[in-house]
Formats: sequence, C-alpha cells, structure tokens
Amino acid sequence: MMIIGVDYHPSFQTIAFLMEETGECGEQELNHSEGQAEKFYRDLQQRGICVRVGMEATGYSRWFERLLQSWGSSMDRRPSGDQDEASQKKKTDREDARLMRKLLLEIDFSNLVPDPENRDLRQLLWHRIGWCRCARGS
Repeated sequence: MMIIGVDYHPSFQTIAFLMEETGECGEQELNHSEGQAEKFYRDLQQRGICVRVGMEATGYSRWFERLLQSWGSSMDRRPSGDQDEASQKKKTDREDARLMRKLLLEIDFSNLVPDPENRDLRQLLWHRIGWCRCARGS
C-alpha cells in the first residue's frame, strides 16, 4: 500500500508518499491543469497499487475525492488550518504533505470523514441557511 499525504490547492497538489512494502519515500508536485495529478493516480491504479490518501485542502477538491472514491481508494481529509503540530512555525506545502503522511501512519481518520452523500446534504443545508439569512436580511 502507498500512503500519500497531500497538501491540496486548486491548481496543484504537493504530495509526500511512502511505499509501505519497500520503505521508499518521495515528494512531488502535481499540476491539475496539465493532468499530472490524474495521470499519477491512474498509473497507480493500473499498476494495482492500493493507496491511502490524507489531504489538507484549501480549495475545490471534489473532483479529486470522487476520482479516488471511484477506485475504492481510502481518503482521509483534514481541513486547512487545523494544524496543531505545525502551527508554531511558517510552513511550506512540502511540510504540510509530510505532516499528512505522518498523521496517516499514526492516526485513523476514517471515522472523521463524512461520506459523499452526507457531505452533499451538509452543503445543501448550508446553502439553504444562507438563503434564509438573505431573505430575512441578516
């Protein structure tokens, strides 16, 4: 299995990965507009490599989440800004990705991540709350 920590941005993602079987580690930046990210993950799927992805997201990432879920890959998401361990110093995308990889190895996030149906319902609820606030002028 490959453990991948992702610091996700709308136009690119920085990853830090670990192949559990071999101990091989690496880091890479994948551009979304050029299709590098999708190609990287499709290549892993074609090679039969199971992945567990932990992501810190600062932008729209639903396409990426759906891509991984369609392959049955494990996805753990951590909101941006929720960084207790790394908050004392200025961080970089690579450090964020390394931290996500480390957390994936130490913590089981699976019970914290809402399934896609619940996430969609939650978004719909927030949208309706916003409309209600507009209608009553608050």
